[in-house]
Amino acid sequence: MTRFLLPLLACGLACFFVIANPVKAPPAPTAADAKMPKDTCVKPCLDCQAACLTCMKHAREHKMDHMAKECEICHHACLLCYHAVSSKNERAWEICELCEKVCNDCAASCEKSTDPEAKKCAQACHDCAKACAEARK
Repeated sequence: MTRFLLPLLACGLACFFVIANPVKAPPAPTAADAKMPKDTCVKPCLDCQAACLTCMKHAREHKMDHMAKECEICHHACLLCYHAVSSKNERAWEICELCEKVCNDCAASCEKSTDPEAKKCAQACHDCAKACAEARK
């Protein structure tokens, strides 16, 4: 009988110590702890998302599927960056960095075209990428 009671007692004591002293997870980062980009990129992001949306629609009408997809992704990235930076979200730094990269890719795609709408989009993307880079300095 003691062969069964001793392991049961040991298991009960171990459970008591685990419950009494739980391992605590590190606290989640808050907006105050996170690095925040300056809000100087907010307006260029808003301008760029509008230019990309216009360019995307134009590219779809003219069957330029690759450029339309690049502009669609850039439109969403800029809109996300606009909201993250203006609301001081704890992921704003990473989102701003991603926005810069996506804008550079979109600008490269639009520069290959001779279409005037694509040229406007490329310029807006360059301005936004530069603003995002500056905001993180």
